[in-house]
Amino acid sequence: MKKTKRLLAILFTALSSFVFLFIPAGFLTAQTEQAQWSAVMAGETLCDPVLHGEYLYTLSSDQALNCIDYTGSFVWRRNITRTIKPFLTVSNSGILIIADASRMLQAVSSQGIYLWSVQLPEPALYAPYSTTDGRICVLTKSNLYCFSVKGKLKWQLKLSSPPARQLCETGTASLLLALTNKDFLTVSLTGQLLNTKTLKKDIAALSAAPAGYVMCTGDGILAYYRGETNPAGKQIHSIGQANSAATAEQYAPDAGTAHGAQQEETAEGFAVWQSVETTPLFMQTSGDELVCVYADGTVSARNITSNKINWTAKLNSRITLPLYCSKTDGEYYIACKSIAAIISGTGTVKREQKITSSAFLPVITPSGILIAIDDWVINSWRLDTKIMQADPQPEAPPQYQILKTQEKTQTLPFFVPYGDTAILLTGIDEAITKGTVGTDEASYALTLQTILTNNQRAAYFPYDFTVYERARAAELLGLLESLEYRTILLDEAVKTSEPTLAVAIIRALGFIAADPDGRSIEAIQLLLQRCGVREYGPAYASCDALTEIAKYGDKQIAGSAVKALFAIAASAFPENIRQYARQKIKTIVE
Repeated sequence: MKKTKRLLAILFTALSSFVFLFIPAGFLTAQTEQAQWSAVMAGETLCDPVLHGEYLYTLSSDQALNCIDYTGSFVWRRNITRTIKPFLTVSNSGILIIADASRMLQAVSSQGIYLWSVQLPEPALYAPYSTTDGRICVLTKSNLYCFSVKGKLKWQLKLSSPPARQLCETGTASLLLALTNKDFLTVSLTGQLLNTKTLKKDIAALSAAPAGYVMCTGDGILAYYRGETNPAGKQIHSIGQANSAATAEQYAPDAGTAHGAQQEETAEGFAVWQSVETTPLFMQTSGDELVCVYADGTVSARNITSNKINWTAKLNSRITLPLYCSKTDGEYYIACKSIAAIISGTGTVKREQKITSSAFLPVITPSGILIAIDDWVINSWRLDTKIMQADPQPEAPPQYQILKTQEKTQTLPFFVPYGDTAILLTGIDEAITKGTVGTDEASYALTLQTILTNNQRAAYFPYDFTVYERARAAELLGLLESLEYRTILLDEAVKTSEPTLAVAIIRALGFIAADPDGRSIEAIQLLLQRCGVREYGPAYASCDALTEIAKYGDKQIAGSAVKALFAIAASAFPENIRQYARQKIKTIVE
């Protein structure tokens, strides 16, 4: 009898082991696997965490902003002004923005340096939105506010009704905003209301796309709109059930009436293609690829230009909003509050892992670490194995559109009123100082670019600007605080060795402060080298600019800026300049 029981026990154990071997990895939960690391916070987490590079940022109930690296080590902790029901956002350059129900808007660098705070007239309804060129947009019940990277109010737009969803930035330097009264607004990044339409269908998903945006309505009509004028007579691409004669206007937000088989230009542009299909929960573009995520666990990728499906993958679990989705080394990292998955660039599900439901959205670092937060505790699991690169391959530079759009829409050729450039520049200077630039920003920026680049010498009405006029234009361009205008300054920095212009460009780069790719620091060092140790102006300007860049930059950028300051402090410049550099280093460290 004892032998029989022992034999049955052995058989049961073997059968259990055999069954376990055939459980797919995708069905294992994170809690069945040993956590790679765990961290216990001093306070309860208040909102969804954010990632910038390999660093995780959380906001806890002890009024602290915390930074943890991908190994679970605490990097820094910064106390901030008390928050109520906060939102946390990180910009492309690593600046952390906190908004909450107490109407406070705060900014902290990714190095833990407190930058600025602003009191809003009313609380934010959504997390602050950081645009491609670095400006910060905040939606409240009755207004859309836009701030510069340094916290200056650039413009505000009164809303006819509360927002129905978060902002969506298009590929044409504009913002899309749906309101609860069914108004659908198109607003330029400089605050100009470009268009107002009335929605007849609810928006299910909305995403930026090259030169436009992609929208899917609740009835499954998916369309890609471009902002530029449609070439005459070009046929619209219809897919699936949309093969009947249709125009872009049919699938525009107001769903108008068909007028024929050719595309018609709408206020938003024209529809490149449209199709009728299952409504996605979430859409995101990466280059020329559009990824759609569906509630049943289906994930598909298609060519944004042709609407041709490249691949389709199916997860074992359903997907819910909110959703984390990022593309790393050609693979898609996807996570919601119940699962996390990795899908290859060809549609293969490399890993799927269930997560015990949490109040906060899980995130996945570029190195493949899955991080989930449960109130006081942060847990992590190795979702993917990647070799950490000391110098990762840089991403494709962002495509800026403010100046390109202004060039297309500006009807009059460039001219200087009364032929007095000084008066023209003074007027722009006063508008910046008084904070009245508003919707004139694009026009001012294009004027300043023309003066700085001095490219009107061969025009029908030629102008040849002096180096002092060009220098003043450079500084004013920097005071507009946009990463798009930084590209103009960087291009001019490569061309000049004139000390007066060099000082202005260096100062302008310091005004903008954000340096997501390190090119501002490189330009400053180049100008400093060209001007030599006998020119003191560029050296003083470099110390000021590098200090601002270090304050607003992430760990890598801040380290490069401080290193450049140390180089000045140890250079052949006079002692007063070297001492000035050491003082700047001290202010950063403190």
